[in-house]
Amino acid sequence: MNEPRTLTIRVLPRPGESLDSWLEALARRSWTSLSALLDALGLSAVPARERTSHLLASLPEEALRRMEQQAALPARHLDTAVLPIEIFGRRAPGWRFCPQCLRDGEGRWPTHWWLPWAFACTTHHALLHRVCPGCGREPRYFLPKAVHLHPHGHCMRRTGRRNICGADLSSAPQLNLGHSHPIVQTQTEINGITLHPFTSADAVFVEADRLLSTLAGSLQPSEMRKMNTACRSAWEAAFTDATDSQSPLGSWRFHERRVRILTPEFLQREYTEGGKSFAALAREVGVPIAHVIRHTRNLGVTIHKGGNRPPVFNDDWLREQYITHKRTGHDIAAEVGTHREAVRRRLKQLGIQRRPSGRSNPALITKLDESIPSDIRAVAEETLYGWRRLRRFQISIFFPTLKSSANYLELQPGTLTMQLDQLECAVGAELFRRSVRHTPQSPTGRGARLLHDLDRDDVRKLMHDTLGSRIEKIPDQDAINAAIAAADGERGALTDLRTLTQHSAQLHIPPPLRPLLRHLFARGDQETCLAQIHSATGMSTTTIFKQLKRLEEAGWLNGRREPSAERPSGGRGRTYYTLTPLAQRLQPSLTQLTETK
Repeated sequence: MNEPRTLTIRVLPRPGESLDSWLEALARRSWTSLSALLDALGLSAVPARERTSHLLASLPEEALRRMEQQAALPARHLDTAVLPIEIFGRRAPGWRFCPQCLRDGEGRWPTHWWLPWAFACTTHHALLHRVCPGCGREPRYFLPKAVHLHPHGHCMRRTGRRNICGADLSSAPQLNLGHSHPIVQTQTEINGITLHPFTSADAVFVEADRLLSTLAGSLQPSEMRKMNTACRSAWEAAFTDATDSQSPLGSWRFHERRVRILTPEFLQREYTEGGKSFAALAREVGVPIAHVIRHTRNLGVTIHKGGNRPPVFNDDWLREQYITHKRTGHDIAAEVGTHREAVRRRLKQLGIQRRPSGRSNPALITKLDESIPSDIRAVAEETLYGWRRLRRFQISIFFPTLKSSANYLELQPGTLTMQLDQLECAVGAELFRRSVRHTPQSPTGRGARLLHDLDRDDVRKLMHDTLGSRIEKIPDQDAINAAIAAADGERGALTDLRTLTQHSAQLHIPPPLRPLLRHLFARGDQETCLAQIHSATGMSTTTIFKQLKRLEEAGWLNGRREPSAERPSGGRGRTYYTLTPLAQRLQPSLTQLTETK
């Protein structure tokens, strides 16, 4: 049997480094693509478009031993660089990262960033990021290819047949928490769980679930309020990923909970005798309703037709709640622990005529006083949905685009557009000007009057009384600033530089532009051309050309075509660029933005 060939150039794995990170560093050191290196290591069966996680959790043991021999590593040295596949199941693990660690560690990634319960960096006391700041997608989902042609620590996610995102991952903002934050302390304990390819998944799940459950129960509202919007969003997404019912850990947690809580005695008391629905039981014990039904069936408990025991109503109480107190069928059903359709059936049996317009609400039978402005009465009288449209118009105008408004409201952009169109039809006038390139949406004169009327105390009280708990919150300044920055990045924030003279600190510089701007600022008033920028930054020539033209149109650059006298050997003339005088005056603050954002 032939011995495997040893590698001429070798790179030692760092302590705790993941296998894919070490192989990428080895490919860069050997100045070759990762796919060519995998072929040399006998891993040609891993296709180029394969998920990166398959390298981390699906390699056979003999492949690891062969790589150790080829790289002259001690036996079982790579065991800490891979993870047991049972932790991830069929789902690819979601890789998270700390921007500061990537910057300090020269783009090397530890194994624990792949774990489903990795959410914080214990070195820099900050939450981890999930997506690239440039393309907004997971940067290491697929195996990167020509890693040697691009700087380390950059996003290698493909954005086309020949292009990659290329954004600097270390440029993502730090989501700082502080050394003593419970999330950081819990992550320190979780990182202490011992893992190797042959670790029992159940043993890991027991410890991870204990720590996660303790953390979820110990987080105080005051600690959550101290976190900014970006931090809260990152933490909620990370905790949801770790405990999702479709993940192995989440599925294990739900199985353990239903076995421990949904005993025959509990189901007899709450379901059979108490008449609670499966939906109510699922909410009470925190287990998906499908798990509750399946577990009930497996225990041999009789399941009533339709899945729930028919509720027993007090007819006098039902009449009083629906007719006198004008409560909705939805609210009554929630209190009784049944579905609203059961309430509707009982109302029909009692001969009680239902209120019109679907879901009943006092707003549907209320006439508004003449003191309420006519535009609001035209939209909201005798309807619930008019108040919703008014509220969403009131919220939307805080944001630069309808898309960012829809994202905040968790709606599809088309849905929000349709609702605002219906609002304008009810008023009979245009209420706001849609956003165009570099110009945010803004209210018309009629729209500004409507917004002023909506801010009246009596109108505000009417809206809150009508919508109740369903009313959407007015966005805070963090959410507005984040939406402006995101819209700025999508559209290319660099417009007319003169408008930024007094507000340069608010400028958002998209990550793909930062290497180019750093190069231009470093040269000051010296000329540079496309070839020099490509050599210094590694950016693709197509990207450089497009961005230079945008900067020139925005008033950032002056372009000078090379005359024939400066190219005596002939050939195609170059275009040389220099920063405009105004850009040079703002250079200190702009340089700080490109370095810190």
